Amino acid sequence: MADLLELDLEELEKRGINRYKAVLMASQEARFINDQIRLDMIESKEKPTTLALKRLFEGHVVTNEEGEIEH
Repeated sequence: MADLLELDLEELEKRGINRYKAVLMASQEARFINDQIRLDMIESKEKPTTLALKRLFEGHVVTNEEGEIEH
């Protein structure tokens, strides 16, 4: 949990992602991760929300022109 305290919203804003869009992106990614865990496609000791936030801040979560997350 200490890692999440170091996440900087300004870094996302530099990439053109405002805080509200970041919340939507993280929640969509967390749902996707949770579905993958349920289907035994991936295993994770971290909670889906934590993993989604990490992926978002690392730049692994991107949206297409319609604003939908690309997996």
